[in-house]
Amino acid sequence: MNNRAHELAETELDRVCGGELYMIRLQSLLSQRQMAIQLTTNMLRAMNESTRTIAGNIGK
Repeated sequence: MNNRAHELAETELDRVCGGELYMIRLQSLLSQRQMAIQLTTNMLRAMNESTRTIAGNIGK
């Protein structure tokens, strides 16, 4: 009986640790997604500023 309880405890520990690892991985992926969105936003903003500058220079 003691051996069975030990096996159950190990199974539960594996499940909990696996869930924690899953959450860490999910957090990392969400962070990467946010970074990609921020980089894209910055690039689009810079492109827009360049376009406005070019358009402004044409009008001179």
